[in-house]
Amino acid sequence: MNENNALVSRRLVEAIDEFVSGAIEIDDVQSRLASSLDLLEMDGSSVQHSIRAAEADVEAIRFTMLLDEQRPAVTFRLDDLRSTLLEELSDV
Repeated sequence: MNENNALVSRRLVEAIDEFVSGAIEIDDVQSRLASSLDLLEMDGSSVQHSIRAAEADVEAIRFTMLLDEQRPAVTFRLDDLRSTLLEELSDV
């Protein structure tokens, strides 16, 4: 992973942590997922694919689940993305 992608990934991990702590809402974390895709460079890592899949899953959760079920479902989904990002960052 190159330096730019590492920075974007670190900021995304921070956003996930903020979401889990309740500091930001689902819309905010989904927006950060989508905007991070524009900032990532193609470097051969699986980060871009993982973020794109997570963003699509968050979108699906928002429109298919009851409101009180959304935050736990998104938290569960983002936990997997957070682990993936941290694993990729450990190689930097």
